[in-house]
Amino acid sequence: MKTISLGRFSGLLLGAFALAITGCATMESPAQKKVSREDKALQASAKTEHAIFRSLGAWKRSTYRNKALLEKATPENVAIEISIKEQRGYLLVRGALAMDFPVATGKKTHPTPTGSFTVRAKEKDYHSNLYGKIFDSAGLVLVEDADSRVDKVPEGAQFVGASMPYWMRLTDTGVGLHVGYVPGHAASHGCVRLKDDTAKQLFELVKIGTPVTIAYEAPVMAEPVSKKR
Repeated sequence: MKTISLGRFSGLLLGAFALAITGCATMESPAQKKVSREDKALQASAKTEHAIFRSLGAWKRSTYRNKALLEKATPENVAIEISIKEQRGYLLVRGALAMDFPVATGKKTHPTPTGSFTVRAKEKDYHSNLYGKIFDSAGLVLVEDADSRVDKVPEGAQFVGASMPYWMRLTDTGVGLHVGYVPGHAASHGCVRLKDDTAKQLFELVKIGTPVTIAYEAPVMAEPVSKKR
């Protein structure tokens, strides 16, 4: 049986290790570059198409959908951004703008919190335990815009929480996305209201953990900062 000296064995071992590392780099890098280039191409194409949508006079009342991007959307590659300034929401697919839709955030007395959130719960048929109406025993409305923390329910009356279909919770304090009246300006008690078709589409796409960013101006719409020379 042939013997291999310790020095030669070490050399072979190091050579094999180096080859393995090189092999891994050769196998991973092209794929990584391909994904990166593809995502950049998707983002550039979506930006151009979206600019055309925004050039139309009625865009503020309309919803933009990039069909090609939505076909690529999965619960693993989507994110949502909300702009308080524009009262618009944006669905991103692999970082590219796939939807631009009207929303209604919180009015001045009940501002929508800003920051980075995640979808914490989903429920198709949800009712608020904070806001709603108070009905008397005959079914007549006693308090139209009731707050269960402030308004007392008279004996024989009933508090009925506001319906919030396609509920996507963001905070422990009851802020989330859901179907509601979207008048073109801030109008909610802090939640982000969506039109029915938008809420249904987002509800099907997001998962528990989907990132949601709420800001005065959505990052996806912010002008890129020029590099200093």
